[in-house]
Amino acid sequence: MMHQMQWSLMITTGLVLEGVRARQKQDSLLMEKRVIEQDMQQANTSLNLYDIKASRIEDQLKFCSDQLQRLAEDKLQCSATSENTQRRLSDIRRQTQQIRDTVVELQSKIGSNRVTRMELRVELEKERFAKKRTEEDLEVARRKFSRLKEQNEGSSITEKLQQELEEYREIIKCSICQDRAKEAVITKCYHLFCFSCIQKVAGSRHRKCPQCATSFGVNDVKPVYL
Repeated sequence: MMHQMQWSLMITTGLVLEGVRARQKQDSLLMEKRVIEQDMQQANTSLNLYDIKASRIEDQLKFCSDQLQRLAEDKLQCSATSENTQRRLSDIRRQTQQIRDTVVELQSKIGSNRVTRMELRVELEKERFAKKRTEEDLEVARRKFSRLKEQNEGSSITEKLQQELEEYREIIKCSICQDRAKEAVITKCYHLFCFSCIQKVAGSRHRKCPQCATSFGVNDVKPVYL
C-alpha cells in the first residue's frame, strides 16, 4: 500500500513538473511571437516610409519636368523675340544709314532752306528715339535670355532626383532575380524576396535564406505588401 502511494505521488509530481514546463514553453513562444510581430510592424513601417519618399520624389520630378517645359517654352519665345529684335535693329541701322546719307546730301542745301533743315532734324530725332527704344528692347531680351539660361542650369537637380528614385526602386527589387518587387519575408532573418524566387527556395530540400544562409521552414515565409 505504501509503495502504491509513493508511486502515485511520484506520478503526480511528474505531471505537475510537466505542466510547469509546458506553461514556461508556452510563455516563451508567446514572447517570441510578440517580438516577431513587433519586428514585422517595424518592417512594414519602414516600407511605408520608402513608399512615401518615392511618391514625394515622383511629385518633385513632375514639378521639375513642368518647370523645365515652361522654361523651354519661355526660352523659345525669348529666342523668337530676340531674332525679331535683331531684325528690327538691322532694319533701323539700314534706315539710319539711309537717313545719314540723306542728311549729308541735304546739308549742302541747308543754307538755302531752313524749313527743310528743321524737318530733317525732327525726322532724325524720331529715328534716334526709335533706335534707342529698339536697343533698350534688345537689352531687355538679352537679360531675359541670360536669366532663362541660369534657370536652365537647375536641371541638374532633376537628374539627382531621378538618381535617388532609381536607388529607391533598386531597394524594393528582389535581390535574386533583380526584376520583381519584394513580396515575401523570411521571419527567421527578415530578408525580403519576390514570391517566385522564395517559392523555388522553399520547394528545395535544403531551405536556406539566399542572402544569409539561415535555415527556415515553409511557415516562416510571410507576405509583405509594399
